[in-house]
Amino acid sequence: MADKRTEKGTDALDAVARWSFRHCRLVLGSAACLFVLCALVASMDTQWSNGGVIADGTAAQRAEGATKRFGAGTPDLVLYARSGRPVDSREVAEQGRLLTELAARSPGVASALSYWNTGADPLRSTDGRGALLRIDLKGGESETARTARTLVPVLRAAAPGLELSVSGPAWINVSATDQAERDLLHSELFTLPAAFLVLALAFGSLSATLVPLGIGLIAASGALALLAVVTRLMPVSVFAVNLSCALGFGLAVDYALFTLSRYREERARGLDSEAAIGQSMSTTGRAVTFCALTMAWCMASLLVFPLGLIRSLAIASLVVVGFCTMGTLLLVPALVAALSGRLDGTKLSFRLPWRPRATHLSGSPFWRHVAVAVTRRPLLWALAGSGVLLGLVLPVIGLRPALMDESILPPHAEARTAAEAIRMDFAHSPDRQLTVVLPRTNPVTEATQLDSYARHLAALPGAARVSTEAGDYADGRLTATRHIDTGGGGRRATLVVVFAEDPAQSPRTAALVEAVRATAPPGPAQVAGAAVHLADTRQAVTGALGWWSALMLSGVFVMLLIFTRSLLVAVKAAVLGGLSIGAAVGLMVLLFQRMHVLGPPAGGGESTLEITMPLLAAALAFGLCVDYEVFLVSRMAEEWRRTRQNTGSIVFGIEHTGRLFTAAALVVAVSMGALMLAQISLLVVLGATIAAIVLLDASIVRGLLVPAVMQLAGQANWWAPALRRRTAPAHRPVMTETGGQPSAGDSKTM
Repeated sequence: MADKRTEKGTDALDAVARWSFRHCRLVLGSAACLFVLCALVASMDTQWSNGGVIADGTAAQRAEGATKRFGAGTPDLVLYARSGRPVDSREVAEQGRLLTELAARSPGVASALSYWNTGADPLRSTDGRGALLRIDLKGGESETARTARTLVPVLRAAAPGLELSVSGPAWINVSATDQAERDLLHSELFTLPAAFLVLALAFGSLSATLVPLGIGLIAASGALALLAVVTRLMPVSVFAVNLSCALGFGLAVDYALFTLSRYREERARGLDSEAAIGQSMSTTGRAVTFCALTMAWCMASLLVFPLGLIRSLAIASLVVVGFCTMGTLLLVPALVAALSGRLDGTKLSFRLPWRPRATHLSGSPFWRHVAVAVTRRPLLWALAGSGVLLGLVLPVIGLRPALMDESILPPHAEARTAAEAIRMDFAHSPDRQLTVVLPRTNPVTEATQLDSYARHLAALPGAARVSTEAGDYADGRLTATRHIDTGGGGRRATLVVVFAEDPAQSPRTAALVEAVRATAPPGPAQVAGAAVHLADTRQAVTGALGWWSALMLSGVFVMLLIFTRSLLVAVKAAVLGGLSIGAAVGLMVLLFQRMHVLGPPAGGGESTLEITMPLLAAALAFGLCVDYEVFLVSRMAEEWRRTRQNTGSIVFGIEHTGRLFTAAALVVAVSMGALMLAQISLLVVLGATIAAIVLLDASIVRGLLVPAVMQLAGQANWWAPALRRRTAPAHRPVMTETGGQPSAGDSKTM
């Protein structure tokens, strides 16, 4: 039994752990009921979103709304109809008109325009045997996806003589949702056995292995259920499902792994189960709390970006972190009470032949040797580790962001093949259009000014053709004329459509956007189109980068300062976290934009990266790396407060956390890396990047760079203002006394 000194050292986390331990049946029963409830909620019909990659409140978004009034905005559905006969033949034209009328009358449809009811030449394929049907749907992304799912089969059945292929944002949403659900099943089937193997190697105990896995499953299912509820209130990206499951499982296993390992240490030193779990929560539980707050702050900082996709993924991550934290603080003590001695470090279920028994279960001879070697030559190892990180940061210079399109889907997906066919078969693909809205320009009374404006646009580099109500222009000349209905002389609005020669997200088209905007129009003008959205989204993201960086770095610095009460350690963690951000983005650029290791990246072509992925990877990498920093520094700080020996504290921290970091990093790498099994390229890019950066951080950063920098800093690591020195003694009994038994630092380390 613990003595009075232990009782005096208890704190809030200790009290929570002891309550959960004593009421384990209530806690575990409630958790089981919650798990069943979450499973039921998660199985409900949920409409996920696939958009949110375009910045909100931009000039391009306002222009898109203006083009909708002319039926010229970006359509929600694009149907490519082909026939063995020319689309102008009587039978095909009649069937095309009937199909267009049926689409226009269908519930949820705002408008339907096709070659057969407009006669617009850009809607007819170059071989004359194909035509486009553009459909605008009512409502937001979830509503348009629901409408598309029911409308497309109806239109297919109504046109047996036409070969229909479908694309457009709404159909991409439907396809991505279905594919994400299949990918989630595949990743789970891989993650569970792989994580079980890693934990079994780390613990050598079946019971101890099942605890982190159980908490990981509960955290992932709880987060998924809560997100399903959130979709009723706001759009949530379909990718949040995969991310929440992967991140939730990895974090929950990590937190439980460190907590359970500390519990086994305390039991090996002679504490009973209740006192051991209470002491573990007072130390490692405190670190878990700060880790969760740090990760939550990193993900919440993403809310400054005006991108719906990033915001929904940030909200998903916040939900995940909350479930992981509560699961660790409440369920680990209850499971310890239920499993009793089967979790004790002194009762290993099996021992691997290459892993000798050790007096201290968390101690690693290998990592001790590494720490000793690094502290003997700290400058050499600091330069080597910094060189690796800076080398990975360099590719960031070549980052070319793009907007998400149908290329996120697998090559065989209909939405992707249809979009590619449209680009090949039509002289002017719809996604290459720049639509200029002139709300106060009358095409009849201001025909001369409009003609001059169109000629100037047609002469711009990268412009293939310009179309107005009066005619078509190319190379600065009028090439075809059209009759304008003079009965609309009172109308004060018109459109000018500029067709780009190059793909929408190419550098040349980006230059064309700037040139079109710089050309003086005959009146107020708004420019819409995919290339315009990319330009404005880039600008919005760039404008928010400074705020995001300042919020994330300063917030993490303050939290680490509160946790460690060491100014230099907090600064060092923020700096290394910044390097980890750069390394994560640089690694993504190197592997996917340049080398195409796992295939071309999503969005805009083979030499670009979807604009939201670097942001999300940076936030996740920073949060995960700081998590490991907290666990490592907490063990070093305990030893420092006991011995006041800097080198010994560094070696002790590495020795007693190195094996845990290896296992934790492998679990996160397995969980996030399982996303590489997905058919959606965005998930592949994100999963591979995070898996690689976590393994890099656990080996080079935590194993080499951190101990080297701290050895060079010497006792300055632990300097803090006078307030810290006055309050430090109040914390020493918790760190150094465990029921009359020696603390974690009582073993000699140097």
